[in-house]
Amino acid sequence: MLEKIVKRLVGVEDAPKWLEREVYDRARRDGTDVESVVNYLAPRLYEIYRGNLAKYRPGRHVIRKAAPYLVAELIQQLGYPVAFVNLFGEILPAAVRGEGMYTPVLLFMDAKRKSLYLASKSRKIMQSIVQLTATSDVDGIVAEIVKVEKPPYYYLTTRADLRKHIESSVPITATPSPKYGAIYHYWRHFRERGYLVLVGKEVGGVSVELLAVGIGKYAVVGRHSKKIARLKKLLDGIYLV
Repeated sequence: MLEKIVKRLVGVEDAPKWLEREVYDRARRDGTDVESVVNYLAPRLYEIYRGNLAKYRPGRHVIRKAAPYLVAELIQQLGYPVAFVNLFGEILPAAVRGEGMYTPVLLFMDAKRKSLYLASKSRKIMQSIVQLTATSDVDGIVAEIVKVEKPPYYYLTTRADLRKHIESSVPITATPSPKYGAIYHYWRHFRERGYLVLVGKEVGGVSVELLAVGIGKYAVVGRHSKKIARLKKLLDGIYLV
């Protein structure tokens, strides 16, 4: 309930533990209801939220790291289940075409060596891959990263009929990555609730898989990280994958 009230007033479905304690303690002390307390605190919460957004506003480098999840989101919007498969030594998002069958979808945002290597490899199985490009230096279906001032803050779009390209491809067999599937689950979880979600961000010198920014800050971390204890002192919540 508290998260829904905060979402309506501030713009993000977020109630970190410190806010829960403050709201319920004040409601009990003053004999008032939770919504009235959040109404009272709204200017302060909104200031915290906007300050966090300003601090963590993503640049092109951060958005480039998010490319696989942005592509996965676009695939899912077309109605396909999404998986992440290993191809050419990279983990790539793919539309699930059947039991164990996938159409990988690549997004190129630059013409650096890694991108050119992937483009060269993908040409050999072009009938089985859909290639998106946000740069004029690499061939593919033209796509665009759109940045906005409200959730989800940035997303991928294309004017092309992406479903037609996926359906006309020849799916390949591959083994999906459970870890990347779990990370994408959290990506969707936080994006749907109004958070600014960043990929591969550093927090206190520790690299995290995802950082979700709202009134509080939450990280998705590999469960074998040796620095989880340090992160717990800096964040409002940690999720392990």
